[in-house]
Amino acid sequence: MRFEDILTPRVDKVQLVDRWGAESNICGTVHVTTSHVIFKADEGSREIWLANGLIGTVERGSLSVAGCPLLIRCKHFMQIHLLINRDKVCQELYETLVNCSKPTNIESVVAFENRDQNEDARGWKRLEWMTEFSRQGVSSSWMKTDINANYKSCDTYPEQLWVPSTARTPLLEGSISFRSRGRFPVLTYFHRTNGAAIARCSQPNAGFRARCVEDETFMTLIGKANPHQEIVYLIDTRPMVNAMVNKVQGKGFEDERNYANIRSYFYDIENIHVMRSSQIKVVEACARAKTMTEYLKAIDSSGWLKHLRIVTECSLFIADSIAKGISCVIHCSDGWDRTSQTVSLAQLLLDPFFRTIHGFQVLIEKDWLGFGHKFDDRCAHIGANNEEAPKEISPVFSQWLDCVWQVWRMRPRAFQFNERFLIELHEHAYSCQYGTFLGNCDSDRKSLSLSTRTKSLWTHLDSRRDDFLNPFYEPASFGYLLDIDIRASSFVVWSGLYNRFDEGILPREDIYNSTMATIEHVGILEAHVAQLRNKLVELKQQLGKSAPGNASIMADSGHGSSSGAEGVDGIQSPTSVSISGFGEESGYCEGLLQPVALKWMSERDATSCSSPNCGFEFTSRSERRMHCYRCGKIFCRRCVHLTSDERERVCNLCNNAS
Repeated sequence: MRFEDILTPRVDKVQLVDRWGAESNICGTVHVTTSHVIFKADEGSREIWLANGLIGTVERGSLSVAGCPLLIRCKHFMQIHLLINRDKVCQELYETLVNCSKPTNIESVVAFENRDQNEDARGWKRLEWMTEFSRQGVSSSWMKTDINANYKSCDTYPEQLWVPSTARTPLLEGSISFRSRGRFPVLTYFHRTNGAAIARCSQPNAGFRARCVEDETFMTLIGKANPHQEIVYLIDTRPMVNAMVNKVQGKGFEDERNYANIRSYFYDIENIHVMRSSQIKVVEACARAKTMTEYLKAIDSSGWLKHLRIVTECSLFIADSIAKGISCVIHCSDGWDRTSQTVSLAQLLLDPFFRTIHGFQVLIEKDWLGFGHKFDDRCAHIGANNEEAPKEISPVFSQWLDCVWQVWRMRPRAFQFNERFLIELHEHAYSCQYGTFLGNCDSDRKSLSLSTRTKSLWTHLDSRRDDFLNPFYEPASFGYLLDIDIRASSFVVWSGLYNRFDEGILPREDIYNSTMATIEHVGILEAHVAQLRNKLVELKQQLGKSAPGNASIMADSGHGSSSGAEGVDGIQSPTSVSISGFGEESGYCEGLLQPVALKWMSERDATSCSSPNCGFEFTSRSERRMHCYRCGKIFCRRCVHLTSDERERVCNLCNNAS
């Protein structure tokens, strides 16, 4: 976004309204920049920073005695209610915010202004196709093909594709021409133990009578690539009624009579339009329902939990089939929405690698970014330039993250990452602050040169890795996750996402955050004890080199034992121990240990940053509260930093005091 597009960069005397009515309005100033909308309270330190890409819709009401209301609904489910005292100013701010939320060109989003030339480029190489398929143990029954070099056969597929090694080019070309948008069946997951494979594609251009011998033969070769079972499960993720409608349009689904080795299964996962409407309803239920009856009725009528269940059920069927040694081919209509959801969730259930932070990023790179999920269209990264564009918006990726969270909630010890990691991914799929989720396919990202012009989200997440670790992770205890409960009662609303910004009067401590803080604190104390023991050994060694009379100092202090581990509890302050006889060359004075906090502030007591010059309010459940190792107080991320040796995280006050 250009600065000249900002009609109103600053509006004073704006009131921030508490939508629950529990607190009085906060007066402040709204600042609009090319990257963020910022509300700054006139009194106190309350600030709200909203990335322009996260603005979903902006609504304004009529001028009243209280002022002119302005409501900002965000894609990460924050809602900002403002009151502006003048109608003209409100209209100008409204138009400015609408411009911010709807860039006309993808290259005008903030990610292209956010590039650090010194950034570590490894984030852009998170997925190496050859490395990943080698890790999976792909056998000689499958081979890499260059049929899509320079995206010549299918512009929404990656260039590197794997197909049965017995498939020849004319066969591939025939299948490509028979599949919608040229998205023919290709490998995405190989089971190294039993040889079963997951392949993905789009619907065939079959109509009511059309057939393709090459496609039929190709499907047979996929079955024969499995050494133990030639039968292939062909899983159509659409309701059968929808698939029949597509037949009228000359597309549709495979006829089992023409494919000798397939067994067809349909799953009733609804289309993007139904999912869009469903999420709108569940968001409204979480934001507006005032009674339990209203809430439960609204959640039920949204159908959101039903949709989560059927996506998970389909994914579980795929994973279970692969575990039994039966290869699966999955498609929906074009193979980039429901197909991406089910094949990636199935792999998560099968492969513990994809439940690690690094592996989860590889999974997203492979089955979402690589195979052409249309993030620009589905997440509305750019403004609608025609009447059809709004119909392309749908929470497909959000829904998949919700399904992952449902599984994570059932088996939390099987995942290296925590809930905060999933919430962060959801936010940045929409924020446009990083280049990772920009573009509709791999060819788009290459033509935009995102790897050299924007930052990678993975690099950003790597720098905050500690924020996303699950303290209960037990990698050795879980292989397959095929015993998850898919009964209706097992699926719940993800309040951590949909009510992320609703804290309440007394926010409870999160068990994961508290456990991580406890583990971190214990580790710090243990390290400090070890340092004290080492220092005790050094002191004894120095005493041995000094005048004999100085040995009585340690004896009088109760530390005459030859064991460096004894007497630690009785150590006196280093400054209280006489150091006569020690020269500067001893290094003792230079090696005095920094203090550590024996007690850490509870997260329950932390509503804002402890820095007197900051006071940043923790308004979201997902915001990390950072403890200072020396004073034990809680600070926001901006007010703490690592020491030069990267061993301590200290606040600015403690750092200056040292």
